[in-house]
Amino acid sequence: MKLYSGAIGSESQERPRVGRPRAYDRDAALLAARDLFWEQGYERTSIADLEERTGLNRSSLYQEFGSKQKLFEASLECYADRIISGLLAGLRGGTGTGLPPGDSQHAGSGLAGETGLAAVAALFRRVAELCRCDAVVSMRGCMMVNATAELAAHDAGVRAHATAYRDRLRADFGTALSRAAAFGEIAPDTVPSRAALLAAALMGAWLSARIDPADAGALCETIAKEAESWRIAPAPPR
Repeated sequence: MKLYSGAIGSESQERPRVGRPRAYDRDAALLAARDLFWEQGYERTSIADLEERTGLNRSSLYQEFGSKQKLFEASLECYADRIISGLLAGLRGGTGTGLPPGDSQHAGSGLAGETGLAAVAALFRRVAELCRCDAVVSMRGCMMVNATAELAAHDAGVRAHATAYRDRLRADFGTALSRAAAFGEIAPDTVPSRAALLAAALMGAWLSARIDPADAGALCETIAKEAESWRIAPAPPR
């Protein structure tokens, strides 16, 4: 199983194709399926729903993706590659989202240039902004967190994606906090525990957004202030 690596559409390179060229755009179909799963979850989404949303018939869906389960897992990959990567770019020191039109507004625009604890605070304030101002995001929450809550307890494939997501959050928060430690903002021995804490806080905030987006936004602002309060030395000059 490929977890969060490679460009969208690379899965189709795993097997050769023969015959006539396909008459549809695989990436467009995958994006449409991703958004439907993001809106409704796995169980509530039927093959008929997927046919209507993607414009592909049942035969084409199965030929391209193999099964509803495999299409869902491909959708999780798409979400990780196009949404999560952009949202977390600031923690890794990224300077841009690299996302196509239609996805960048859900990710990390405006986060570049922050470092250390400032990058952590900027991420949570960005999520707070999304909860307050983006009705689509506040209604949907985080697709990966939703899938974890719905399926991870009894689906090993989804559980593997959920574990990779948690570990990715911890690693990216760890990168930002390690920079903070290098700047003297925090003690180095606090990095692992605080990275795990922030990962859990972000996942919890996304779940809370499904209940009350405004409250989730306020929670994210509180987390941002809490992270800034960890600073034991002045922030580095920008």
